[in-house]
Amino acid sequence: MPLFKRRGQHPRIEELSPDHFTFRRTCFHGFPSAPTAISYEPEFQLLAIGTKRGELRIYGRPGLEFRAVTESKCAIREIFSFSSLHQFITVSGDNTVTLWELTSEGQPTLLPTKEFKLDPEGGKTITKCCLSQHSGHFYIGTEGGNIFILDVRMFQLDAEVIYWNNSTALVQPTSRTHPGMVKCLQLSPTDHNRLLIGYEKGVIVLWDLDKGMPSKNFPASIQDCQQPLESLAWQNEGQKFVSAHTDASIYFWGIAHSSASEGPTNYYGDGACLPVTKIQWLNTDASPLLVFTGGLPTDQEDEHHTVTVIQGADHVALDFTSPVNDFITVTDPVTNRGIALVVLCDQELLAFDLEAPKCPQIRRPYLFSIHASPVTCLRMYENCSLQVFEALHEISVTSPPAHEHVSMMPWPAMGGCVRASEPSTFDILLTGHENGMVNFWDVTTGAMRLIYELKTANLFVGQEPDALMDDFADFKWPPYRKVSSYDPFEDDPRLAIKFIEFCPHSRTLCVGGNGGQVIIFSLNPMPNEVKLECARAEIFVGTEVRTRVGRGGLRKDTPLECKSDLLSLPAGFQANFCLQCMPASSITALAFQPSWGLVAAGNNKGFVVANFLVKRIVLVHPTVQSDGIAARSISRVQSFRRSIRSSFRRRPAVARAESAPITDHRQQIADSLNVEAGVGKSPRKPQKGVRVRASSEPASSFEHSSLGAEAAPPELAGFVTHVGFAETHISGGGASASVFACTMGSVVIRYSITLPDPDQRLAETNRAFIAGKDYVLLHAAPLVAVFILDHDGVPIPNPYEIENRTVPPPDLHHPHFAVICTQEQLKLVTLPNMRQKRKEKITDSIHERILRAWVVRVKVAAAPVGAPRDWNPALVLLTTAGHLLTYSLPDLRLCFHQQNFLPASDHKALNSTTISTYGEVFHMRSFSELERSLLCSYAFSYHTTMLPSLFPFEGSTQLIQTPRRSITGSLRSRQVVAEVSAEATTNGEPDGPVKQDSRDRRSATPSPEPIAGTSGKLKSDPVRTSGVTNGVLEHAQQFLDSVGKSEVDGGAPQKAKSPPPAAPADRELIASATAFTQRQKQRRGSASSSSSSGSSSSGSSSDSDEFPEPAQDTTFGNAFALGLDELGEGSKELDNIIASSLQQLEHARAFYEQMQARVKKSE
Repeated sequence: MPLFKRRGQHPRIEELSPDHFTFRRTCFHGFPSAPTAISYEPEFQLLAIGTKRGELRIYGRPGLEFRAVTESKCAIREIFSFSSLHQFITVSGDNTVTLWELTSEGQPTLLPTKEFKLDPEGGKTITKCCLSQHSGHFYIGTEGGNIFILDVRMFQLDAEVIYWNNSTALVQPTSRTHPGMVKCLQLSPTDHNRLLIGYEKGVIVLWDLDKGMPSKNFPASIQDCQQPLESLAWQNEGQKFVSAHTDASIYFWGIAHSSASEGPTNYYGDGACLPVTKIQWLNTDASPLLVFTGGLPTDQEDEHHTVTVIQGADHVALDFTSPVNDFITVTDPVTNRGIALVVLCDQELLAFDLEAPKCPQIRRPYLFSIHASPVTCLRMYENCSLQVFEALHEISVTSPPAHEHVSMMPWPAMGGCVRASEPSTFDILLTGHENGMVNFWDVTTGAMRLIYELKTANLFVGQEPDALMDDFADFKWPPYRKVSSYDPFEDDPRLAIKFIEFCPHSRTLCVGGNGGQVIIFSLNPMPNEVKLECARAEIFVGTEVRTRVGRGGLRKDTPLECKSDLLSLPAGFQANFCLQCMPASSITALAFQPSWGLVAAGNNKGFVVANFLVKRIVLVHPTVQSDGIAARSISRVQSFRRSIRSSFRRRPAVARAESAPITDHRQQIADSLNVEAGVGKSPRKPQKGVRVRASSEPASSFEHSSLGAEAAPPELAGFVTHVGFAETHISGGGASASVFACTMGSVVIRYSITLPDPDQRLAETNRAFIAGKDYVLLHAAPLVAVFILDHDGVPIPNPYEIENRTVPPPDLHHPHFAVICTQEQLKLVTLPNMRQKRKEKITDSIHERILRAWVVRVKVAAAPVGAPRDWNPALVLLTTAGHLLTYSLPDLRLCFHQQNFLPASDHKALNSTTISTYGEVFHMRSFSELERSLLCSYAFSYHTTMLPSLFPFEGSTQLIQTPRRSITGSLRSRQVVAEVSAEATTNGEPDGPVKQDSRDRRSATPSPEPIAGTSGKLKSDPVRTSGVTNGVLEHAQQFLDSVGKSEVDGGAPQKAKSPPPAAPADRELIASATAFTQRQKQRRGSASSSSSSGSSSSGSSSDSDEFPEPAQDTTFGNAFALGLDELGEGSKELDNIIASSLQQLEHARAFYEQMQARVKKSE
């Protein structure tokens, strides 16, 4: 006969099994830990960030994010991007150059494809690099002063080396003084043959890449170098550049003269200043824009990390609270003017509008610094209604911004495409912080976005904002402007938020703080003036209380004092009640029942229950006596029995381990766990309680902490670990409202609470009655939690969930059950008589203990018709060893074991882990970033359906692509023509397969669709045509029509209709294409006259095909695939066309193919 008999006629839902659980990590939220470098891909608007752990991350529009890590896991120092190739090159701290590629087949992924490591011996440590988009060469500057050239196509070093003695030959024609390491490499923005080389001692050389020799040096002699060099930057026009030095001096140079045209200039005075580590010179001479970091006076009292922006008379020093690692500027593709500044700091990423006065800040859609104040607690609420989300969003939009200067410019990195559909429900993550703030985050998508922030410090006396923080406008020089949100310092530790409880249905919030304060908030869309009522609960009154002094000289037992005046509260969550627990120690447990108007809070001395509707205390229960010892007393018989039991339990752990060897069946289950893949799912149903430790699992000091003790010390026995409300059978007479409390002394305390009628809840208060004796567990292990189940073994839901019909009502028939979770075991007891039904020992080692416990709703594959729900309850446990265990309810059967979910030594991650109602796991991956995982196989989460892609797909958002304003070089041409050859092979045009070099082989791309209005004559890829002028396509099409009509009709050539006037760039392209086509026509004409038999056979076959392809064209296509160097004179001509505009060549390739076919046909 089954242990639990289910009432009613509902269809039976399938039981939980290992198939219902599959642990998978889905995404990360927050700011990457220890960022080191940043880069921007302007055409597809992608942002790349490298970290100290060797991780490369690519960001586009919200929801599009890719990441990968190098094998060495060394810090990434520089990042370079290839336009249109979706490729990136990184330089790591171990002298490794890595090529990364974003694959476009299926689900896009970021993969390191090639690596090259330069031997650091002999002064070959990499100091600075530069990428040539034109030639595909990667220039590597070293500590020894030499510059090596890496061929990106082969990813091998070129034989040519730019030696320091050759580059400085003009500076020192007779002497050979070493100029120092290479500090800067910059290619000219207008001439790819000019490379600007800066050496450590101040020598600047303009190197001619074609001739392989220096063309100019700055200054004229090495003896004229005044200060060591830090940074170089070209002006957009390519005729001037600027240099920054270690003494903060800035020089302006023209390439026509060896002496500086202006300088030295020090923008922060002639005194001692910090070095200018990086500088950029934007815009034209009419309105120059200078951006640099560093250069501040050294005599400043406070430490400042700034990026200075100077344009004419406007001068602003953007002040950050963490060091500036790097910055980039975004330019307009048409005007070539700087439009945005993106600054990467140690702890945050910020963007600024360069076109508006005072450089206002651009709103971020992601990469928020969740650790602006250290995170102290996490709670996730999923499936929130649209009304709740819209209310929070509307309040956030209408509220004044945190900073005065905010720009309406869109975020510059909006590349890629994601799913365009809107979610039906929303996921909200709440984070509590050390400064008393509670932040609401939208985590529905993969990009976590801040929607609302609540400040609790404003409710207390003496917690006004520091006036010095807003006095930056009073400083006349330097012109600092504070822009950071990162502020990790808080002098009052009592403000830290320890617990958060939120009810989306009633829109009520409850928070518990480190100073013993519990505050109730309600959502109000309008500003209001309220008087905050505070109630003080004296839980413990002792003769002597030992106190400690915290930061700022504040005693930790001193309570926070609520403001007695009327509070002008803005729209949003407004406080209406504050409960202060005394002594003012940290809240250790919190329960919230808004439908009853009750809140319960516990600390290390006891717990209290209050009614926040009538602002009265209902119950105060101390768990310690006046001497600090647990308040519970036991008889002599109980003490004697307990002492005997404890003596047996104190046997050495090693002896017990030797006396209980692992059985063969247990070993089989251990072998079936896929530890290497990180998924501990067994293919067969494991027996209850059968679990083993992984052989490679290390022991840690965390296992030997106080949490791993057999029993809590007497002074900690009254520590309240859990409180909770439930409507259950706590005593005879039917189900009633009740409250449960657990302590570290292994005691369960129960109270019954009366509830007034709904229409009298604002006038009457509650009464509490003790429900029998305290339930004491003999093994004395500290309690973790207690969960109440109804008659069917389903956890009692929130009354608001029942009212909104999100869950079925509980079965209130007798009996109910309670799952008592200790640090060592699980126990199932009946209510109200507290008789034990089942017990499961969890820990398989004397040092592993249960740390946290949650009840989740596990989705089933398919619920039967008429079933009240589509999920089954489960109990999830997190151990001190970092394991996740899942047990079915109410039979406590082990269903899933995830080994090594977290390392046992990562205390921050273990203590911050939280699991939502439907099995989404959140924990702090680092102090600045969250990791998100899914535990249930059939659980739906909208962020996993975003389908991030580099190209548009059906139902996706529109691809935003920036037109390229300059050539990117022959490296792309090899790939483009290789794709053309592969496309022609697919269409069956060549006689044989086209061979490709392995280094240029790419995945096959679909044939481009015809442009609207061209009737399929000119093919164009919609992804690649956004930057092409319509004039080129129009003139090419008209020229093609005129030539084709004159040749296909036979007879005398007809006069083609003259096209409208073309732009100079378009005329140059068409003239070059015409000349190239005529030369190919003459070359093929001479070849066809020497082989008349071959031409007659091909002419017979041309009757069945409009544009036949001869065998020579296959060789022509192979030459493109194998490299342009084998084409001779024709290759040089075509390379000139590519050098003028690669983007135009991509859309004229169809013109070349059709022209060659028609010329051959006319012959």
